[in-house]
Amino acid sequence: MTETPLTRRGFLGVTTAGIALGAAAGWGPWPGGEMASASTEETSEGALRFAVLTDTHANEDESARMTNLRRVFAAIEAEDPQFVLHCGDITDYGSDDAFEAYRDLIPAALWSRLRHVPGNHEIRWDTSARRRFQHWLGPTSYGFDAGGVHFMALDPTQLLQEPGLFADDLAALKEELSEVKDRPSILFLHYPLGGANYYVNDTDALLRTIAPFPVRGIFAGHRHLNEVDRFNGLTQVTTNAARQGPFYLRVTERRGQQGRALHVEHVTLGTTDADVPTVESLAEIPLEAPSRRTEAIRIAPRPGDTEIALTAVPDRTAVSVEARLHPQAVFGARDETAWIPLVARGRSWHGAVDRTGVAAGAQRVQVRAVDASGMRREEWAEVELPGSTRARLAWELDIGGQLQGALAVNGTTVVACSTSGRVTAVDASRRGRVRPLWTADAGAVHRGAAFTPDGNRVVVPGADGRLLALDARSGHAVWTSHFDKPVLTTPLVAGTDGDDGRILISAEDTLRCLDLDGATLWEAPVPVRTAGRAACDGDRVYVGAGDGRGYAYDLRTGAVLWSVLTTDRPDRYRQLIYGPWDDWVEVLPTGAVVFSTVVDAIAVDPRTGEEIWRSPGSYIFAPSLPLADGGLLLTSEWGVVTVVDQATGAHGGVPRRSRVSSTPGRSSIRARVRRGWCRSEGCSPRCVPPMGS
Repeated sequence: MTETPLTRRGFLGVTTAGIALGAAAGWGPWPGGEMASASTEETSEGALRFAVLTDTHANEDESARMTNLRRVFAAIEAEDPQFVLHCGDITDYGSDDAFEAYRDLIPAALWSRLRHVPGNHEIRWDTSARRRFQHWLGPTSYGFDAGGVHFMALDPTQLLQEPGLFADDLAALKEELSEVKDRPSILFLHYPLGGANYYVNDTDALLRTIAPFPVRGIFAGHRHLNEVDRFNGLTQVTTNAARQGPFYLRVTERRGQQGRALHVEHVTLGTTDADVPTVESLAEIPLEAPSRRTEAIRIAPRPGDTEIALTAVPDRTAVSVEARLHPQAVFGARDETAWIPLVARGRSWHGAVDRTGVAAGAQRVQVRAVDASGMRREEWAEVELPGSTRARLAWELDIGGQLQGALAVNGTTVVACSTSGRVTAVDASRRGRVRPLWTADAGAVHRGAAFTPDGNRVVVPGADGRLLALDARSGHAVWTSHFDKPVLTTPLVAGTDGDDGRILISAEDTLRCLDLDGATLWEAPVPVRTAGRAACDGDRVYVGAGDGRGYAYDLRTGAVLWSVLTTDRPDRYRQLIYGPWDDWVEVLPTGAVVFSTVVDAIAVDPRTGEEIWRSPGSYIFAPSLPLADGGLLLTSEWGVVTVVDQATGAHGGVPRRSRVSSTPGRSSIRARVRRGWCRSEGCSPRCVPPMGS
């Protein structure tokens, strides 16, 4: 096998950022050199023979699971496969201890044959996630050849996010497929695609990208079950989690009258090593070109006030056609709601989908056609839904990458930061065609910026370990503060008595306090890590940490004053994901401090950390909003808003569901004008589901 990086992100992550972080953390060298040197050249002798597994969820604190996984790898080694594909969720939360424990499970003779992709559990809860993965396991996106087939590892995971997104990586994928030309290709990744799977928000763009090429199959995990799906000319095999039992897939090439095919079997080991494994035939993936290519569906949507009328022209072999509005509010999950059948009239099919309650703006409609053999064709079409005459789009500006953090606003100046590395300032009061006031390059930014109190500077956190202060008028860098870890928290600029203020920012496990000129006043450790925004009441700084606790620090010295445990989960993994580590902490007008998790919002006494009240709900991702009447507006990750009493936490008011309209795969600043007032909104909110399968 000859292995080559597939994307610039996957390649550069190993050669630069990954190795640099490893050296800083005192890690040993990435074992990828051993893996690369042990690769064997492709030969024409013999049929393909490989194994697939997924969702091992290695956790050094769970010995029974690790014993189970050790048996799985021993059984795979005995099969003597040419290589092994791992479809992600290798560990529970991507810690160094978990990666090391996983590495210790694997027989030495098998290690060089493993090929990994990350899952959400590697990337979702770790501010150094992709760097850490690259250090232990190598690139996250790459391609290799074996037995006349091209295999491609795909990585749509997003740092600190649950949903997947391919975005700019699709250009590299297209280039790779163009180079291998007519060779059949197999993709492997963590998230299953198509059907009811909405784990990757631009699946439609991926399917359009691979449509001209001979992609024959997909291996995926994430759902912890076996499922075979046939759509768009390929066969997708989603396989069970190895953590749930001693499971893996055995894949062997077969050659017959229909040409080459991959025969996929599901292997379940017995209770003991002496028991005979159970082998179940699961799927057949044809490698040869089909005798006839299915034509793409042509879709013509016509939006109205209450519905979207549709005309669809599928392939002539279609026996049924259905449509639905793409469930844009579903992030990183499945959606099983009903599809609307269309009616055939000659070559075209007609019908309408309901758009009641759906936000105006860019949306997508989906159409799927099924032929007599059960093969499905899926297509999407974008549609712009008209809105109220009182709310119209004033302007839109594409800045590339994704917006994952809040916008910074000072007067009419709005600053947006993108994962593309671009920081853009605009005058939000403008109408028509809007040009940036300035742009700056800060490296990838995953959180929002903050203005200093005088509005003269914008403080920007960078995933490359830099905290930048930019001149708010020109975008030029005024000063830079360097960290050893990525800076993936939104800065807090807090006022203090006797001076102009303090900047409080965290980089993974370090909380730093700076003055407005960038001088470090003090640093303090944060247990495990933090990715949320700190809060300050003028005397104390409050931070949510990865050990399940909320902490109070002295603003002037950085000394820890107290901590409060927010969760009763028993181990390190669950204390992290059920704790306030990614919380935007708030100080209420009552003086109470609110730490939120995916389970509760907890108000505590600012002097002692003693709990005052607790309100159930997943409020970790959206800041709470104090209301003038004494209420506190809490927004859940699912878009449900609830009002509670600031003093007691008692519920008051009726929960209401809100929806956000966004266009995946694109970052833009959009401004809508209502009754003469302008408000800016980012195309991607911070609220995302906390956990995958």
